[in-house]
Amino acid sequence: MEIGNLVAIVTGAASGIGYAFTKFLLQNNVKVALCDINIKQCQSVANEFSKIYDSNNILALQCDVTDQDHFEIAFKSCINHFKRLDIVVNNAGIFNESMENWESTMNINYGGVVRGTMLAIKYMGAPYGGKGGTVVQTASIAAFLPGAIAPMYRSTKRAVVEYTRAIGAPASFEHLNVRIMALCPGFVDTPLIKDHTPDQYLIKDFCQLGKETMDKFPVQTPDNVGKALIEILKYGTTGDCWIVENNENPRPANMPNVPY
Repeated sequence: MEIGNLVAIVTGAASGIGYAFTKFLLQNNVKVALCDINIKQCQSVANEFSKIYDSNNILALQCDVTDQDHFEIAFKSCINHFKRLDIVVNNAGIFNESMENWESTMNINYGGVVRGTMLAIKYMGAPYGGKGGTVVQTASIAAFLPGAIAPMYRSTKRAVVEYTRAIGAPASFEHLNVRIMALCPGFVDTPLIKDHTPDQYLIKDFCQLGKETMDKFPVQTPDNVGKALIEILKYGTTGDCWIVENNENPRPANMPNVPY
């Protein structure tokens, strides 16, 4: 698929993997609506990119993926501004296993993906008058790893994989004309893995265990994940889930487990 001159929405665009996604989309002449709950940081990133790329191709929007109405406003704003929508990247995610905030992990990591996908279908799907498009979810290699350290995070990412395979099935594509895929990064050098604290865990002793576990795996750059997004946009098939790790090219994720 040729992606130049298309329009994309990226959630969680103001930092980490979302920042890399935005950068590589812009490098490939895709217009991008950067969506983030932190509008100040989002606008700052948009301003930064505007110094490098055509500012007419960049739009900063505040977006709460847990709020259906707020999320939909972002879609409408993007379409009103760019006059089309072709790609939706459901990337927003958090890590919090605590008694106080576990619901946020479920609501953002899985609920936000489902909301974003349903809105993408509403605004791009053939049954609703759309011209078709592509949705990419940010899952994680954690979806395939064993262990009890992060049950909320792991289960939401596994749910994203299963949801993508189901709603992205060929029969759905034939009806909706929306290609739906997932990208499952290995460990990435972002604040999400750097800034873990005991308060983010249900069992606080698991914080150190989590860090020790992550230290066993190679960490890749966000840019490698950004490059992988472009590759699967160009060559991926609906329902595909791709693993990207070790600063290598993405590869298909074989179910039920990735051998380690």
